[in-house]
Amino acid sequence: MKSIQINHTFSRNQQGLTLVEMMVAMTIGLVLLGGMVTVLSSSQNTYRVNEALARMQENARYAFQLLSRDVRMAGYQGCMGDGIAVTNVLNNNTGFLWRFDQPLEGFEATNASIPSEVTSPLQGRDLIVARSVEGSYARVISHASASASLEIASESEPKSSKSDQDFAKELTNHFKDPKNVFLALVNNCQGAAVFQVTGIGSASDRITLEHKGELNSKEDLGRVFTGGEVMRVSARSYYIRTNSGGIPSLYWKKGESDAEELVEGIENMQIQYGEDTNEDRAADIYRTANQVTNWGNVVSVRIELLLQSVEDGIASQPQTYTFNGNTVTPADRRLRQAFSTVISLRNRAP
Repeated sequence: MKSIQINHTFSRNQQGLTLVEMMVAMTIGLVLLGGMVTVLSSSQNTYRVNEALARMQENARYAFQLLSRDVRMAGYQGCMGDGIAVTNVLNNNTGFLWRFDQPLEGFEATNASIPSEVTSPLQGRDLIVARSVEGSYARVISHASASASLEIASESEPKSSKSDQDFAKELTNHFKDPKNVFLALVNNCQGAAVFQVTGIGSASDRITLEHKGELNSKEDLGRVFTGGEVMRVSARSYYIRTNSGGIPSLYWKKGESDAEELVEGIENMQIQYGEDTNEDRAADIYRTANQVTNWGNVVSVRIELLLQSVEDGIASQPQTYTFNGNTVTPADRRLRQAFSTVISLRNRAP
């Protein structure tokens, strides 16, 4: 009887939960779950915003690094100083791609003013062109006459320097698969010439650079360059166009080669040029490309970039921004940020 009574008492204590208790428990659980979802969603949105901002800042840094490298070195021609004439034997030496006597040039943001060689530019964005030598160089061992082939140290010559070998290797690889023209500048600190390398040969275990026909109007380079240096030269154009994913990006076009995408998410580029008006090698006034009266007086360049997040829907609502003096409210919910820098031309700096 005692055992039966104990079991009966235990069964009376296990009556379950009332409806009110269940509703209270469910409410508490929903509140906790809602709080967790809110915290998770907020953390995810914060992460997306921070990631987008970091990516824009990194893209801006990299874009300025590329632009600064070429703009800063525009007009570099080895040991030559200002006022030394360059003999340009290319056929169309006044054309957009070949006028190396004008190392820096800009174009305003209208399609009508941008050269036809630049493909698919976005209207309303500026374009800048820097022309200079690039990469390694090689010594001119022998140059019998102004019309003769240039003889340089080869990749395999024991006495050649690292730069000689690098230039010889680049030249040899180019003529194994010559997708683009190989333009070169040769100088001896007293004069220089720009020409197309039309072929390579060998003489006494050295490489000879031929400059016949094709883009060259003549073989005569104007002087003998024995003891000088020869290096590759090119024109590099930077501009904005839309990539295959529909995102505006910074592109460059190197000489006649196809345009290549460099940095994604650059929506706009506006450029002003610092002109030296009193010959003290310092910028006295900044002007747009169509206001520059003499490109030889430009000593610095101010570049403004507008970057956008690659993904849409980052912001909770359209973000108003100010760029190039204009305030804009976009239709999308991308993040945007403006960046600017000033680049001094080393070859014209005091």
